Amino acid sequence: MATSSSEAASSSQLSRPSSSHVQNPDNNADSIDSAASVPVETLVEHLLQAKRSLSSMNLVLRANELTTHARRLHEESAVLGAQTTFIRSGVDSQMRVLLRIRKSLLRAYDGGKRDFKGVIRALDAANGRLEKTIEMLRDTIVEPSFRPAGEEGPKNLMDFVDENSVDQMRNALKDSIGELQAAQRSFDGDLLRFETELRTLNKTMSSAPSPPSPSASSSIQPMPSLLASLTEHSHAMAEHLASLTRHFDMCVTAVRITEGGAALARRKAAAEQHLDEASATAPDPVSISGVIAEQESDVADLEPLTPEERAEIMHIVTNDAAEVDEVVADIETALQLMESDFTVLSSQAARARAAYAASAAAFRVLDDVGSRLPSYVAAEAEFLERWDNEKAVIAGRLDEMEELGRFYEGYANAYDTLILEAERRRAVEERVEGIWRKAREGVARLVEADRKERDVFQEEIGEYLPTDLWAGMSEPLRRWDVVPVDESGGTSAPEGGGGGGGAGESQLKSSSLSRGGSTTPVLDRSVVEAAKERLSRVSGSTGR
Repeated sequence: MATSSSEAASSSQLSRPSSSHVQNPDNNADSIDSAASVPVETLVEHLLQAKRSLSSMNLVLRANELTTHARRLHEESAVLGAQTTFIRSGVDSQMRVLLRIRKSLLRAYDGGKRDFKGVIRALDAANGRLEKTIEMLRDTIVEPSFRPAGEEGPKNLMDFVDENSVDQMRNALKDSIGELQAAQRSFDGDLLRFETELRTLNKTMSSAPSPPSPSASSSIQPMPSLLASLTEHSHAMAEHLASLTRHFDMCVTAVRITEGGAALARRKAAAEQHLDEASATAPDPVSISGVIAEQESDVADLEPLTPEERAEIMHIVTNDAAEVDEVVADIETALQLMESDFTVLSSQAARARAAYAASAAAFRVLDDVGSRLPSYVAAEAEFLERWDNEKAVIAGRLDEMEELGRFYEGYANAYDTLILEAERRRAVEERVEGIWRKAREGVARLVEADRKERDVFQEEIGEYLPTDLWAGMSEPLRRWDVVPVDESGGTSAPEGGGGGGGAGESQLKSSSLSRGGSTTPVLDRSVVEAAKERLSRVSGSTGR
């Protein structure tokens, strides 16, 4: 096939961007002459080498595949990155709301614990005071003189009060404390579940890798730069493949225009193909026989080549043949760089997918927490309501316990006052008895004087007066009795009976006062003094 010198020159310029075929005018003729004498075997070897170099087409296809895939990954990562940022922003915002709710729940829980400790301290103090008062009542033995004769065993002050009320009050307080603890445990369980969900949400968010950021690390190349590098390498490899293709076409032309070249090329190509089949090597993407046949079919349309044009073709083929291996090596190196960049880009895309998946998982956890959030808020309200109700009940029981303690203290003070009252009554009775004793002695003197006067009267004038002149003249002096009176208003007969004395004899006797049914006990002086001392201490402590 004939070709013009301009076509040959054009082919030379497109062979490789880095190749230059500008000839020096001084040795141009020498170069053409030497190129024109290139053996046909050398040309065929150049052709076979060019054919083998076209297997780089698979590398270029791989480069195109990597670039296309990288572009899809970049687009996907951009979308996922935007979605991840939006989701994380929303989750972070809602997380702050949940943390404020958690703070409110903890404040209510901690306040309840402080109140519970205060309630327990107040109950312990009140119960201690009550128990101390009860022990004091148990230790206070009632004076036997206050009790009926023949009663078995000594009595203490607690024997005269109902202790069931104390037990009932304590049991009621235990029930209220149990209700407080039940409310606390229930709220504690709700709070623990809420804390667990928050930790799960926080853990899910923490495990999510952050989307790639150019400012995160200078050693990490951003995805757009990686994509640009892949695209640049792919374009360069495509240009290298185009140069190799043009060089192959030029070799086919050189072999075809050389005598015996086409036949030799077919034989060597067939032999090489046979070796490839025997070694199970992948077939070359280009058939030399087919290309030569295609060019020969178009040879009629071309003009014959001049010796100068043929020499120029040989010169271009010879020069470019020396650079084929270098171009193939450049393609392989570029593909290796692309594989490395694609690995980094793929890892960044995987990181973006992982970040989105984790953020979506965190959003699902947040959605689950949100669905249960009303129950946690309701649990706080229920806890506060139950807490306030039980605190009010306990406060009422505490007041009852304090009132019962004051009653028992008043009871103990009343017993001491009773001792003093018994002593006072005994003193009054002694004074009354003294007065009646003096009266008895005066009456006895009057009765004795009256008896003597009556005897004198009888001796002097009694024989002159008729007995019926004054019917009561011989009657004895009126008799006076002093008897104790009980609370019912009855009287007890004086000791000795009504007929034991003579006329006018007084029956006022000391024994009738000391043994005539008195119920006032006679207490030991130490008992009275101890009661006074206790009452004095109570009066001093109360400021009265």
